[in-house]
Amino acid sequence: MKHVGIIAEYNPFHNGHFYQLSKVKEMFPGKKIIVCMSGDFVQRGEPALLPKTIRCNMALQGGCDVILSFPPMFSSASSEHFAAAGVLMLAKTGVIDTLCFGAECDDLHLLSDIADIFINEPDAYKTSLKTALSNGLSFPKARAFALKECYPDCNYESIINQPNNILAIEYIKTIKRYALPITPVVIKRTTSNYNDLSLESPICSASALRNDVQKNDNFNVWKEHVPEISYSTLTKSPYSKPIYFSDIYALLQYRITSEHGSLTNYHECSEFVANQLEKISYFPTSFDEFINNLSGKHITESRLRRIMLNIILMRTKEKIKLQIDNEYVPFIRILGFNEDSAFVLKEMKENSSLPIINKTANASNLLSGHAYEAFLQDVYESTIYRQTFYNKYGILIPSEYEQSVIINRK
Repeated sequence: MKHVGIIAEYNPFHNGHFYQLSKVKEMFPGKKIIVCMSGDFVQRGEPALLPKTIRCNMALQGGCDVILSFPPMFSSASSEHFAAAGVLMLAKTGVIDTLCFGAECDDLHLLSDIADIFINEPDAYKTSLKTALSNGLSFPKARAFALKECYPDCNYESIINQPNNILAIEYIKTIKRYALPITPVVIKRTTSNYNDLSLESPICSASALRNDVQKNDNFNVWKEHVPEISYSTLTKSPYSKPIYFSDIYALLQYRITSEHGSLTNYHECSEFVANQLEKISYFPTSFDEFINNLSGKHITESRLRRIMLNIILMRTKEKIKLQIDNEYVPFIRILGFNEDSAFVLKEMKENSSLPIINKTANASNLLSGHAYEAFLQDVYESTIYRQTFYNKYGILIPSEYEQSVIINRK
């Protein structure tokens, strides 16, 4: 049997995610939901708010059937690489024939048309994009400008101004580019937008929940915005404590200071950004102030955050290129599953084109070469997150070698 795939961060898992899962179950009642979930670091270019085991547990309680670990080197990549890594991982399980995702626009034909433009890059579009970039616009703004100039009657530029639409287009691009036997299905987002900080509706954005806990230092308000069973999981765990980029800011300062002359080795770090970093005589006490001092019209804040995270985690251009050249995904790692969905793991074992890791200690026997290097990168990044958590709270999260696959017994 083939199943439904979802790419998610669940940072944190909330009522909007629960709604999406409920809709998927209505649309595909006989299928299981397999989620490729970001681990310790997320696409915004920062640590996950909560440890991945907490988020995995909340999501399993909330309706997911199987949760896989997102390829770590691409968890905070640009939307293009993030989408490619997630879609290819689901495809390589061998048991996915449908990809569901939320977006502000639910017109699949419109999203697909834009994906075709991005894949084929017609001459007029390519010229317009190049001109906009040479005039100092950031890539997202240059792309919107080129779409508006080349397709003035289609309103494409307003579509790509919404972050979930951008990811949706990138998911479709990957399916088309690799000719994957996967059908994309879009579910229209309800109420809150991606960056909306309002908590008035039961379905709010993850940004609003993260913002609230940072201001109030507790999860009390989440009770109204998270499924009851998931909220219970959150409150019972000793590891339900938030981590922010400010908690690794000192490590970033060390990396930048100690690596003058070699910062361009890191993924997405241009010579311009490297030069700006190497001119710093002292670091502001606030990470947000540090980022604000660097940002400008030619580069987005989110890209800067990703670059800083790549420097901290030592994600070099060479490492990233090696994985891209090998189709992003060298192995599949199981984070957790519902007990009644255990048969899906057997189906994956029979159909997957990649090694499946459900016990960390077995990785050295299953992997070699670039695949094992990617696995060690995963362990390294988890170690950074674990140490950060311990430094802040004096609590040790189980290491990658101590944490078993999570089994949700209903």
